[in-house]
Amino acid sequence: MSHKDPIMASTSGSMASGMSRVLKEPKTSVISNGRKRIVSKFTDDSEMLEEYDVVTDELLLRKSRKQTAVGGEGPWVIEVGTEARQGNLDRDLIVESVGAPQLSRQDTAEEYVYKIRNLPYKKDVFEVSVEKRSGNALNSIVVRTSNKKYFKVIDIQDLQRGSIDLDAANLSWDVKFDTLTIKYKKPMSIRIVEAQEKKERATIQSTRSGGPDDGCKQQ
Repeated sequence: MSHKDPIMASTSGSMASGMSRVLKEPKTSVISNGRKRIVSKFTDDSEMLEEYDVVTDELLLRKSRKQTAVGGEGPWVIEVGTEARQGNLDRDLIVESVGAPQLSRQDTAEEYVYKIRNLPYKKDVFEVSVEKRSGNALNSIVVRTSNKKYFKVIDIQDLQRGSIDLDAANLSWDVKFDTLTIKYKKPMSIRIVEAQEKKERATIQSTRSGGPDDGCKQQ
C-alpha cells in the first residue's frame, strides 16, 4: 500500500468516528504531560483528536472538526472530556454564566457517563427517558424538569455513527449535589471494539513532546 492509499479506519476510530470512515493517512501519536495525543485525519476532510492517560489508557478528551463549506477548518466539537476555554472576543459574543448548566461526558469501561452540573432541583423534578425525536432515525436520551426550567436532548455519538439504537433498559440516572448523572450501559459489541482499539493504540509509534512528566518510555 502506498502512502497515498486510503486506509480503512481500524476501530480506534470506527465507533468513535464512524463505521465507514476511511483514514487519509496513518494516525499520529505524541506523548506530552502524561497524555497520549492521537490525531486521525479522514478522506472526508474531517479530523479527530483523542487524548489518553499514558498510564491508565483512560480516554480524557475526544474532539473532532469538519472542513467548512469554503474549505477552512471548522470549530472543534468536544465529545468526551473538557478542556479550558480560551477567550476569543471576536467569536464568543456571548459569555456563558458560571452558574449555567454544564454538560460533560467522561466514560468508564462499561458505561457512557454524562454529568450536567448546576441543576439545583430535587430528583423528583427530573424525568430522564429514551425517546425517538421527530425527524431522527434513532432514539435519544431526553432530560426534562417538571418545573420547565431545563430541557436537553443527548445523543451518544459513538452509537449514532454506528447506527445502534438506544434501549431504555440500559439507562440509569441519579441526582446529587446539584448534578444530574446519566449512565448508559455500553453494548457488548462496543466493548469488544474498544478492546481492539486499546490493542491498536499500543502499536502506534509515538513521539514525545517536552514536559515535566515526559520521562516515561516511548510507547
